[in-house]
Amino acid sequence: MTDTTTTAAGRLGAQERAAMERLLPGLDEKLAAHPLAELEKRGGPAIPAFREAGGAGLLVPTEHDGLGAAPLDAVRVQRALAMRSPSLAVAAMMHQLSLATFTEYLTAHCAPDAFEWILLKSIAGEKQLVASASAEAKRGGSMLEPTMRARRDGTNFIVSGSKKPCSLSASMDWFTASVLVEGDEKYDGHVAMALIPAATEGLVRRPFWENEVLAGAESDEVVLEDLVLDESLMIFTDQRPGTRMDTLQIRGWTWFELLAAASYVGVASTLVEKAMASPRVSRAELGALLVKLESAMGAVENVARDMAESLDDPADQLARSLLARFQVQESVMEVSTAASELAGGISFIRDTEVGYLLQATRALAFHPPARAKALPALAGYFLGEDLDTTVY
Repeated sequence: MTDTTTTAAGRLGAQERAAMERLLPGLDEKLAAHPLAELEKRGGPAIPAFREAGGAGLLVPTEHDGLGAAPLDAVRVQRALAMRSPSLAVAAMMHQLSLATFTEYLTAHCAPDAFEWILLKSIAGEKQLVASASAEAKRGGSMLEPTMRARRDGTNFIVSGSKKPCSLSASMDWFTASVLVEGDEKYDGHVAMALIPAATEGLVRRPFWENEVLAGAESDEVVLEDLVLDESLMIFTDQRPGTRMDTLQIRGWTWFELLAAASYVGVASTLVEKAMASPRVSRAELGALLVKLESAMGAVENVARDMAESLDDPADQLARSLLARFQVQESVMEVSTAASELAGGISFIRDTEVGYLLQATRALAFHPPARAKALPALAGYFLGEDLDTTVY
């Protein structure tokens, strides 16, 4: 029997693949059966394999038909996914972000028999995928200010706006959108979350992603054209645009930073595997790569452990997740460049995966928050100030 938790490169990524095999048995083997180019293309086999393996329920509590994975397992699975398919890791990251924040909201605000728990249970049990549409950032704008609007109309809401790019746009069963409520006596001007079945009339998909890198993540535009949504599918909050994050938003962005960072460690890991396969690369050179790569993943794992153990200081966890994310961003840039150089010019010419993976590692820098805004906020936090969450 083949051990799918190990690779030709030995122990690199072994514990991550072991975590994926334990939680999503058979998925790694199915992904490994396809070349990278096939997994990364639009309509490829990666997302269907993830769905079939039960990836939709990874973070759903076991009492609601999910797998109940802890944050540490979640980041390890993300790395393992990215080592097989960067596009799948990006798509899965956005699904898991939706499920993690939804679960935390229900735990804090809803009774065990609430309708929302039934919905979460069906998502896990029926292997449904959820696209996450947080507020879309505009140049000079804020990720915390919704660009979509939900206007009350009797017992329904009329939802309008668009999200681009939106991962899982083609494969999603649900679309979750941050909206600004209008025309409601109690929540007018508040931020709410709309839970929208993907088959709802008025939800339109349009082409947006033109780059072949990460095309398999299905990151196109989703447009809501006066979509009619029942009030029961709206989750209202006390949050207003322009205010600081609440605890749920802080936890959500902490999840995002960790899942994103682990994903790009995974992409860089595959490039390191290619360097390890070259007989011309010395052990000293490989060791230098591994020091940076595994230290970066260790920073991510430390915050993931803290998330599972305590909810006492979410702002501190977000700050430390940002430290880990920017350490990963630096390390992945250095490691991926060095690994591709060590693999050699002939490898770059003949192995099209090298150039592709090298480009894919650069995408972490495009995820929020921008480095130029985040670093001063981190410095202020460690100087004793409150964490400035407006960097998003």
